[in-house]
Amino acid sequence: MLTDTTIQAEQIRLRALRAMSPAKRLSMAVGWSQSVREMSRAGLRRQFPHFTETELHRHLSERLLGADLAMKVYGPLNAHG
Repeated sequence: MLTDTTIQAEQIRLRALRAMSPAKRLSMAVGWSQSVREMSRAGLRRQFPHFTETELHRHLSERLLGADLAMKVYGPLNAHG
């Protein structure tokens, strides 16, 4: 349950989600995931304006995948700047 809304509003939200087709719910989830990636990338760009695209991608990967998986997939951060 969301913590910033009333029980009644949460019930309406859940009914609306349940009424959607699986394809529509998947489409919404993909859109939310893309938004998270874009916001994370923008935050990194503001925090580290000197990063190259490669460095930005590597640091974003760590935020999204976690340090261990990003290290396994892309290698150490220092290899990217």
